[in-house]
Amino acid sequence: MSAIDAYMGDLDRRLSGSAGAKADLLTEAHDGLVDAAEAYREGGADEAEAERRAVADFGPVATIARDYQAELALRGHIGTLWKVIVGVPLFQVSWELARLWTYGDWGNLGTPPGWYLSVVDLSGFFVVVSPVIGAIALLGTRLLGRRLDGTRLAGFARWTVAASAIANLVAMLLLAVGTAVLDPSRMNMSVPCNVLSIGWAVFSFWLLSPAFRSRTLIAA
Repeated sequence: MSAIDAYMGDLDRRLSGSAGAKADLLTEAHDGLVDAAEAYREGGADEAEAERRAVADFGPVATIARDYQAELALRGHIGTLWKVIVGVPLFQVSWELARLWTYGDWGNLGTPPGWYLSVVDLSGFFVVVSPVIGAIALLGTRLLGRRLDGTRLAGFARWTVAASAIANLVAMLLLAVGTAVLDPSRMNMSVPCNVLSIGWAVFSFWLLSPAFRSRTLIAA
């Protein structure tokens, strides 16, 4: 096995993330190594020596893997932030439309107590906060891109993903728990509402996983 192939194999094993993004980074690294080796061959080095020098110049695989993993984590977090920005309002609007279509106005449930209205308002606040955090985070990654290294920028994105995901989760739990305490039967309004509620719950917990998972990947 050539020095370049061995290096690329080691680098490949150390990286985890989106298949497409990972392939792009590996292709970039491979092309850079091949070009460097070609330059050494043109300077008179034999093939093995040229590849050895190219690999040595490129840097220790552990260092390169850490930088590349931070880049993969950052790309993943940006994708998750977009899911928050689009997904949270979409679930909320879809649920409200399903409720109007299948059940009707909230007045059909009677007049709820004041504490429940406060819970609903607070849930609505966190529903808005979640995508707002996502939008601010996207802007922040652009503004900080030239000031922070890849690892720190990925860390910033990870924390903002966690914040927006937690805000969304709080919104869902407030509404679900408050409704269950008030009247458990209201948890079963209609099949479309139930399906969307389950989907929203799964989506809410899924949003948290990238933030906690990437902490281990970057540290590795």
